Amino acid sequence: MNVLFLDHATDLGGAEVSLLGLMRTLDKERFAPTLACPPGTLADRARALGIPVITLGLRKLGGRSRLLALWRLWRGIRALRRVARRGRFDALHANTLRAAIYASGVAPSLGVPLVWHVRDHAVPSWARQRLLQRCEVAVAPSQFIADALGNDPKVRIVPNGIDLADVPVEGAGAAFRRELGIPSDAPVIGCLGRLLPWKGQHFFVGMAARLAPRLPQARFLVVGGALYAAPGTDYPALLKELAARLKVEDKVLFVGHRDDPLAALSAMDVVVNCSQNEPFGRVLIEAMACRRPIAAFRSGAVPEIVEDGATGVLAPFGDTAALAEAVLGLVGDPARAQALGEAGRHRVAARFTLAASTAGIESVYAELAALRQREPHP
Repeated sequence: MNVLFLDHATDLGGAEVSLLGLMRTLDKERFAPTLACPPGTLADRARALGIPVITLGLRKLGGRSRLLALWRLWRGIRALRRVARRGRFDALHANTLRAAIYASGVAPSLGVPLVWHVRDHAVPSWARQRLLQRCEVAVAPSQFIADALGNDPKVRIVPNGIDLADVPVEGAGAAFRRELGIPSDAPVIGCLGRLLPWKGQHFFVGMAARLAPRLPQARFLVVGGALYAAPGTDYPALLKELAARLKVEDKVLFVGHRDDPLAALSAMDVVVNCSQNEPFGRVLIEAMACRRPIAAFRSGAVPEIVEDGATGVLAPFGDTAALAEAVLGLVGDPARAQALGEAGRHRVAARFTLAASTAGIESVYAELAALRQREPHP
């Protein structure tokens, strides 16, 4: 089965990291992946894996001008149709909402099944209805996302996964600390992810302000860049202003985007997640794979991944006081923190491996192949 993967991104977010893992581990005797995306890091990483890449720009459709959005959509559909027809692909797999909107204008006319990989919670109702009508399968990474789609019969739940072989060797975390000038005995509490309001780094800074007087030696790491930020917004600047206003600018370190996120997680004693309506939370399984305990808000898919009291501690969404107490309890009880980290590693090995995730997608493709045998390609 020749599968054309579609993504609009140039850089790597969690969706793109998951996509690269999927394309790398697909059974190449049964499936031949090709990626269509704009030039950039994603395209370069795919080529390095030996994946054929077709340069295709899928421009943003939002904005004030509806006519401009329709013009971009029309041009993008034309370009994608040429690509799909020329490659004689057996399926289109849209890895992002934007890619799925473009693909929904192509797949039905070519008689090619569409897989919509639902990576986002915030999907406009018109887009959800259109895509569920036009796709053959919608892949949700969590029950939370499946519920947001109304548990449509087309939805298949396939959690994201991580290859445990990618976890850095012992000492990577210590090297990361040395690079930042953090003493080896200082407690390190951190969060990792794109700097976006829904990711909740402002809650993390607020939590740091609560903890700083009680943990004077601690350092608080904010790891991530402002990928895909909306024009005219400067959330990173707002975070730094908040840290200064709360007088923790010397305690909170804004590390920026890193190409070694697992090393960053390995440097932390506690990994914190403050997202609202988290669709999955790849950073959660990455932290657990690195044997790190988690303190997080109970929101979105987080409770599906982090077992409260077993692999981490969950707090009500937005309650920075409760989150601070959870972190304080983990820092103050290293034996418990280590036990939660080990339990997290076992949970990832049992439920969130890349091999299991890829097998789930392969079963979706097998379902499409059976469908095509019953309804031959026109």
